[in-house]
Amino acid sequence: MPQPVPSGSAAVPGHQEIASRLAAFLRAADTALDSWDLYSDEHTDLDGWPYDPEAYDGRKAERDRAVWTAFSPLREEAGVLLDAAEADLGRIPVSSVQQRWAWQLGQLRDALDRIEATRTEYRKLLTAHPHASSEARHAAVDARNAEAWNALYSWSVHGRAVLEIRTATVRAAGPRIAATPPPPAPPATAGHTTRR
Repeated sequence: MPQPVPSGSAAVPGHQEIASRLAAFLRAADTALDSWDLYSDEHTDLDGWPYDPEAYDGRKAERDRAVWTAFSPLREEAGVLLDAAEADLGRIPVSSVQQRWAWQLGQLRDALDRIEATRTEYRKLLTAHPHASSEARHAAVDARNAEAWNALYSWSVHGRAVLEIRTATVRAAGPRIAATPPPPAPPATAGHTTRR
């Protein structure tokens, strides 16, 4: 009997490891965003204007750098993760599919394209200026991170959809381990009592 050809996340070697990197990114992004929100709330007036614009911009650059750094281990395989999630959508019963998932995957794909374009632009800049000072390189990194911020934010908001799809796929496949009932209790004997 022919074996079914695995598709979706089942066909991706190391899928669980890649999904773990996504989960790690989501946690790190949440931490960076929570820290940023707290800082921003405390260091701006009621209209959102910073009390110290230079310090505010510095903290924003730290946030952008933290999120870029958190996404870096996932970046190369993010497209594979999206391909697997899209294939998995077809394997989930329609009643279990969230309508937003396909849209979120599209948002993630677009965001990944923007991240790659920003990375390519940054690499070209470094290649064109191989002897740039460390200050110029630092400014270029900050500019790259700021440029990629909206796309990275999209990943922090919509990335959970990939994990939700994976969970729904596993559930749709049925139980992974067959449950066995516990062995029957030994019969009670007349002269023995249980100690409490």
